[in-house]
Amino acid sequence: MAVTDSQLYFAVGVPTFAVLMGILVSALQMNTMNARFTSLETAFNARIGSLEVRFLALEARFDTLIGKVIEIDNRLTRVEERLDRR
Repeated sequence: MAVTDSQLYFAVGVPTFAVLMGILVSALQMNTMNARFTSLETAFNARIGSLEVRFLALEARFDTLIGKVIEIDNRLTRVEERLDRR
């Protein structure tokens, strides 16, 4: 039983086409995953940036509070010195 040319082309071509289609689908899925990861990375960086801004604002407030505590401590020290002199 001899194989005709069209049967040979069909026997070789169909699996080759299936493999190429599989590669194409995999490449498209990888591209979609890369886009999703990029989107997640952008959102994550935006959230981290907003947390940094909040942290800097809190740090400034703590510095202000620490300055006020030091100022009150200095005042109390002066009052104590005045009371000790009497």
